[in-house]
Amino acid sequence: MPNHDFSFDWCIAPVSPETFFADHYEKAPLHITRDQASYYGDLLSFSDIDHVVTTMGLSVPEINVTRAAGDITPADFAYESGVIDPVRVNQLFADGATVILSGLHERLPRLAAFCRALEAVFSARVQTNIYMTQAQSQGFRAHYDDHDVLVLQIAGTKEWRFYDTPVELPLTSQAFDPTQMQIGPETARFVLQPGDMLYVPRGLAHDAVATGEPSLHITTGLMCRTWADVLVEAVNVMAHSDPVLRRALPPGFANRGYDVTRHQAEFEAMLGQIAETAPLAKLLEGFKQDFLTGRVPRAHGQMAEMSKLKGLGPDTHVSARPHLIHDLTADEAEGTVRLICQGAEIELPDFARDTLEAAVTARDIRVADLPGELDDAGKVVLVRRLVREGLMVIH
Repeated sequence: MPNHDFSFDWCIAPVSPETFFADHYEKAPLHITRDQASYYGDLLSFSDIDHVVTTMGLSVPEINVTRAAGDITPADFAYESGVIDPVRVNQLFADGATVILSGLHERLPRLAAFCRALEAVFSARVQTNIYMTQAQSQGFRAHYDDHDVLVLQIAGTKEWRFYDTPVELPLTSQAFDPTQMQIGPETARFVLQPGDMLYVPRGLAHDAVATGEPSLHITTGLMCRTWADVLVEAVNVMAHSDPVLRRALPPGFANRGYDVTRHQAEFEAMLGQIAETAPLAKLLEGFKQDFLTGRVPRAHGQMAEMSKLKGLGPDTHVSARPHLIHDLTADEAEGTVRLICQGAEIELPDFARDTLEAAVTARDIRVADLPGELDDAGKVVLVRRLVREGLMVIH
């Protein structure tokens, strides 16, 4: 078993999160080199990929097979039903194609734990694409992504090349279009070794070619919300309360020669009203709740945890599952406290707040040692509830 919890700090070590966010996030790429080939070995392996491809009954688009030449279609490796032919997938890989597995974090608990750890840091949905590339092969031509990525090199080596950025921090609606966008000149070139990590801000054009042996890497996508999302929601919210924003556009505005400049002052006044009165805290709270309630449970081994409940008592050692993304709010009028975590909502009397707050962040603590006003019997009842909800584990 791994002796770490796949945290963001572990992912980017020895660089600190403070340095990452100050100097690189949405600004500049970061290439971390390590003379430690097995650094990410607990997260994924070729053996894991073989198991997934040959036994899990994957379908398109969970798995795709491609070459830079673009000469492979799903008909070359999947049945009409969309279910893949694992033998054909491995044949194409042996012949130089790249195999891409999307959303494998929904199937492998270790990848799920890694994504949840990053979600807790970025307050954003995180997904994985796994790329398995044959030696001296290339899966995609130069392009940019419309989301930031962390690349973890698992095995083999891959030469990466950066180019001038065509679009700075593109939106999803500004996805790369090879027929409309021209890649600039090359700006950097280096080889990613096993155990190395690479951060690529969205919009930075790049490509990669496997070198002397088959390459396996994880591309972790950070699906972050933007201030543009908040502004769009602000207009929508304000329009529900301000009739000025609900007025129809002027009749004839689409006619040739119509003078739109006479509405400039009115338009600026509406923008000013939104800027002055849009409820930022309420808007961000809505985004927060949407994020929190959308994090489905990651409760690997839950069946075994349920079976341990019979022996739960004040002397039992327990822990919160790592990287729980949660919110704890008190309703003073009702005298209650509410926990939102992994899609679950738990409401308890307010006197349980300190114990509840400690429990969802606890690391190897005796039930009776949890702080708060609850007595030992009450703490056991609370922990039992949290174990049943998949939020704690029993040692």
